[in-house]
Order: sequence, then C-alpha cells, then structure tokens
Amino acid sequence: MKSRVIAEVVEFRIEFRMEEEVRELAKRAMEIMEFAEDEFAESYARGALAISKTVAKVYQLCQPIKVYVGWVFEDLRTADVVAGYFKAFFRVKKEWKKINSRQLPAVFIDFEEWITFYSIRSHPLHPLDIIALRYLKNTNMRRALKQLARDLAGFFKECGGEVEWGVEDG
Repeated sequence: MKSRVIAEVVEFRIEFRMEEEVRELAKRAMEIMEFAEDEFAESYARGALAISKTVAKVYQLCQPIKVYVGWVFEDLRTADVVAGYFKAFFRVKKEWKKINSRQLPAVFIDFEEWITFYSIRSHPLHPLDIIALRYLKNTNMRRALKQLARDLAGFFKECGGEVEWGVEDG
C-alpha cells in the first residue's frame, strides 16, 4: 500500500520561551498571598502576580510569530521516514492532527528554515513565499500590515487575480 500526504498545513504560533519562569513567579505569589500574615507581604505578592501577567502579555506582543509548514500523512511509518530525512536539514516537530475525526501523524518544520534551504539550493521562490517572509521579518506590526497589503495588492494586480496554488485536480 502506497502512503500519501493528506494535507499540507501552515500554522502560526507564538512561542513563549519564558513561560516556566513566569508560571513559577505567579505560583510563588499565590502562595505568599495565601499565607500572608501582614499587609506588606500580601501587597508584595499582588505586585509580583501583576508583574508576571504583564511580562507574559508584553512578551507575547513583542515576540515574533513563528510559522511552521507541515505535512499530514496517512500512516505513522511514512511520517517517521519523512521526519528522518528532514532532520538532516531542519529542526523537525512531529505531532498528531485531527482530520475528519481521524488522528493522523504530521511533520512540521520552520517556514524560514524551509525558505532558506530553498534559496541555498538556488530554487526560485514563489512570490507569495517572498511576501510572507518579508512580513515575518518586519518588527513593526503596523508597518508590516501596510507592507503586506501593498505586496498582496501588487501581486494580484500583476497576475491578473489568477493564482496557481499548486493544487491538482483529480
């Protein structure tokens, strides 16, 4: 039986690397508030709790979004083989995705690593990949969204509104 790719997936994720430290700070603050014997200890704990929430929110706003490209397979063996090949070039994440009430194995790699690999091998990038890469590299969100809108409008104007998405019929 020949296995095949069920779906190609693109996911956007905000990776919060300081999550453990912030969670530990919040846990200690809650313990102090619970067993506080005076107002000073309780106000210290409330301040620490507020800081932990603020740090988490600010970090999520400042941290750039990571984009992963993934492939969902019919069987685990094929996913393991593909992941094994990809590990030579990329950091690979293996996960399970639910599609049509079935749990299926998936292999994900970082979009920027994928594009860099493409560029090194002198493959031409799809214009939409170039637009996505420019958007991800921009640090100012307002400027990034304006540039994204300009790029997409220019792209669709150039191609006459028709896009070849690489999907085959049949």
